[in-house]
Amino acid sequence: MSADIISLSCKINIICVLIVAAVLYFDILVPLGVAGGVPYIAAILVSLWHPKENVTIIFAIICSALTILGFYFSPSGGELWKVIFNRAIALFAIWITAILCYNWKQHKNEVFSLNRKIEKEKEIIYLATIHGAQHITNNLLNQLKLIELEIRRIPETDKDISSRLSNMLAEAKRLMEKLSSVEIIEGETIKDSVHPKHDHKHEV
Repeated sequence: MSADIISLSCKINIICVLIVAAVLYFDILVPLGVAGGVPYIAAILVSLWHPKENVTIIFAIICSALTILGFYFSPSGGELWKVIFNRAIALFAIWITAILCYNWKQHKNEVFSLNRKIEKEKEIIYLATIHGAQHITNNLLNQLKLIELEIRRIPETDKDISSRLSNMLAEAKRLMEKLSSVEIIEGETIKDSVHPKHDHKHEV
């Protein structure tokens, strides 16, 4: 787990704990007739940003326990059936929110894993294609290199033609190396690796 993820986890945990503590403090100050446990939902919602799925359920359990605990420590007030009903509503709201958040996080993680799998497969296909292209190109370059050597052995050959052929071979090799070093497998990135944007202005 990277340092950024650990840092994010710690921040989310601290925020959730502070929310829970604030709601508990509020709950034990107000009379029992008030549904003081409902604001615990805020901690459940904040846990959505936590990388781990089970953190949402953990905070739901903590909030449920504190909602029940608040029944015994809050000042008396209201009819008993209303007090129990309010606590039941708070527990219901906490768990409905927790279940929805948990399912959403699961779906989000599944989509993320699927995208990573697609990117990996795309990278494998791309590297296999590049490997095949390199093999073909290297064979062609080797043949052209032999032609270049033969051209240089002929005294009557135009030196400019020989120089151009050498430059073409060097450029082909350079472009294949750039194409092999592409990190982001996207059409525009691959295109720019062999036709950099800053060179487009020079094209006719």
